[in-house]
Amino acid sequence: MPLTIDSDGPRTRAPATGHPRHGGPVVLATYASAALDARAIRLAVETAADMHRPLTVADVVALKPARRGGARTTDAPPPAREADLRAVAALAAEVGVEIRTRRVASLRPVEALLALVEDHRPALVVFGADPARLRRFRTPTRRQFRRYVDALVRAAPCLLWTAADPAMTALAPAAAAPQADGGRPAGPARRATS
Repeated sequence: MPLTIDSDGPRTRAPATGHPRHGGPVVLATYASAALDARAIRLAVETAADMHRPLTVADVVALKPARRGGARTTDAPPPAREADLRAVAALAAEVGVEIRTRRVASLRPVEALLALVEDHRPALVVFGADPARLRRFRTPTRRQFRRYVDALVRAAPCLLWTAADPAMTALAPAAAAPQADGGRPAGPARRATS
């Protein structure tokens, strides 16, 4: 039986019965094996536990074009990525959350992330790349981070959370602003930042 840790100590929680209260799984995503933010890990695992849904941990990496039109596989994940996965697994085991890991390699990684979200139909996407550990010129970069967040804001049909400061994303003020032609807003304000 899973354990729930409360302020008055651990207690057992009855397994979920019947249908889940919400939609699909929770997706904790990063790109280019970027380190995960500790707040993102906790939020994703706790949300999956509250909703009685599995957690999908996805790392979207760019394939490097080969000389003859194909594509080479990417480098192996760094040891920090393995440490992040162990932290997610340990926290998920504490609260009884099923974990699935995916490493998606594509020549178009932003589109691959959107396809993954479309396939999984999650209730929540936690874009967990740690903004404090991004670089300016070498992968993973802050510019790539903004591209992923902007694409998710525009196209993800679910709630989105990211650890980024709103000023770091180009769409922060524009997401709720109406279009010039008086139509619908440019995109729903689904992103919650901390």
